[in-house]
Amino acid sequence: MNNYEEVYKKLRKQYTDEEIADSMLIPADLTAEEKKEANRELKSFRMKLLSQMTEQQRTYSDLLRFRYQLEDYIVNREYEEDMNFGVQLEEYTRILKRTKKKLSEELNVHYTKLSRIINDHESPNIEFIYKLEEHSGKLVPALVWWKLMIKKQEHEIVQDKSTRKQIATKVTPAIAYRT
Repeated sequence: MNNYEEVYKKLRKQYTDEEIADSMLIPADLTAEEKKEANRELKSFRMKLLSQMTEQQRTYSDLLRFRYQLEDYIVNREYEEDMNFGVQLEEYTRILKRTKKKLSEELNVHYTKLSRIINDHESPNIEFIYKLEEHSGKLVPALVWWKLMIKKQEHEIVQDKSTRKQIATKVTPAIAYRT
């Protein structure tokens, strides 16, 4: 007897068939051909939905996807250079279909400052982060942008052993430990 039948028998003692059907998602055992057909139908349905979306709905959807990807990266992954603040700001610009010049005007930031942040020559300040939050309609919160920037700084602190040793020679410890 397969596992599904055992589960069904246990549930049948407590619930009617209708209650079981209403509350359970019972996976179908599909053949390879049936799975292929189901995937084709799902893809067709998704493409139909996408084609019916307005530009505003598409932008909203892309911004949510962008936010969730950032949150996942911040929480679950190690620092990656291709996920740095500047690269993500450029992706944000692409999602909104803005030029850097247009985005700098909308954020009320000088174009060269925006360019320096995108190219990782300058770190954004807190005011810039707040502007991004407001610009995104608060879909991408300031805290997400800030944690994205901090992730790089954390990585640099962990990796920079030579500067740490150099600085240690210039400081007299305030607390002497007994050995």
